[in-house]
Amino acid sequence: MLADAMAAVLGDADRMVQLAAVYGLALHNDERCVEAARLLGPPQRGSLEEEGYLDAAWRYEWRRDRL
Repeated sequence: MLADAMAAVLGDADRMVQLAAVYGLALHNDERCVEAARLLGPPQRGSLEEEGYLDAAWRYEWRRDRL
């Protein structure tokens, strides 16, 4: 399953790989993106790319909590 493959790289040493995994999990409405985004913390200052990846997890959480 694709979501499981993304979850498997959440512990990768490369922050961008982790961010891409969080983004992919969020797009697949996978709950694991929420905790992973929390563990990554805020985006690096001035990084619109990181903001975009993490925003997907925040939007997923918002949609989830509205139901």
